[in-house]
Amino acid sequence: MQKRVVLLLFFLMLTQLCYSQISVILRVKADEQNDTLGVNLVKEITKISYESIRDGKVQLWDSPKKEVAISFLALKEIEKSSGLNFTDQQLIFVYEVWNNEKKKLTSETQGFLFSSKLENGEAVVFGYVEYESLKNNIATSTPYINANGDCYLNLNNYLNKKKYNYHILQFGDKVINNITDSKLLKENYIGSNKFNVDPTSKDVLESKYVEWTLSASEKLSGSKAQQAKDFTNALTTYFHENLEVLYNLSGKNAEEILQNGTWKISSVSFAEIWSKSNGTIKSTPLWMTVNIDSTVIDSIYMDNLVNWDFNINNQNWLDFIQQKNFLYLIVKVNSDIIPLEKSINYQKGLFNHKWNNLINFVELY
Repeated sequence: MQKRVVLLLFFLMLTQLCYSQISVILRVKADEQNDTLGVNLVKEITKISYESIRDGKVQLWDSPKKEVAISFLALKEIEKSSGLNFTDQQLIFVYEVWNNEKKKLTSETQGFLFSSKLENGEAVVFGYVEYESLKNNIATSTPYINANGDCYLNLNNYLNKKKYNYHILQFGDKVINNITDSKLLKENYIGSNKFNVDPTSKDVLESKYVEWTLSASEKLSGSKAQQAKDFTNALTTYFHENLEVLYNLSGKNAEEILQNGTWKISSVSFAEIWSKSNGTIKSTPLWMTVNIDSTVIDSIYMDNLVNWDFNINNQNWLDFIQQKNFLYLIVKVNSDIIPLEKSINYQKGLFNHKWNNLINFVELY
């Protein structure tokens, strides 16, 4: 073991002295992407690649050498003959070029090789896709981001910053055939440095997409329930006094609503971006949905909401919802739908726990 470590370190130092750019192959497994990462890179890259190949937007090749083009029909034949589905694979190989110059780490993704294994251990190679042809699709995709993730990070962020778990399979001409050597290589070549750091960029706030619902049920009691009722009562009054606003929002449903002179708002839902800096959370509304009796008004977006002028208990309504001092239920965090029985725990976690470990907090609470 000691001899292997010494040889590996010697190889590493020699590589750094002789080469400014090093070709690497990374082995990335789906079941090694833990929840704290927010996104499962393997599943997302596989899904986007498959859809792009199917739609004719990118070319699938037989290997990184790109000697033989594989059509979508040929891919379906590979799936049929192997009994495996492209989208079900648990492993991808990421081809990159790394550079470590004066501890400034940069990387360029070259492409992805998709490969699975049969029950007998035989490898089935589906093919290789160039990153450059897939880059725009990756940037514009909407990945599944769990409650631990950051809603503003796309898959290119994950790739460029190496926000996923991986093992180094090949480094230059050297094959790394075990996890121990891969870990040692990362410790010595990467250390505490980060990939593709922009020295001019400012610290990015932690951000989450959050949907919550405020209920005005008369069955609820307590000060926070009363605050929720105060909000819906104030909004109801605002609509009564500004019928043109209600007409513009509800369209064809306006007459149905106005036929009942005693109509009242039964519930309100918001979608917001929550951002955290130094332990302080700020919420920015994106849109609001209102239920008036049994009629749902379509989503009202922020460019309309900022023009509304009404108060709740002598406080501007936007300041009121910012403070969250009322009864509400979180129903969605990023892409995760939140069960009713876990809503309160998610509230506690968002205000009192690490944002990259919300799911574990809720499960153990």
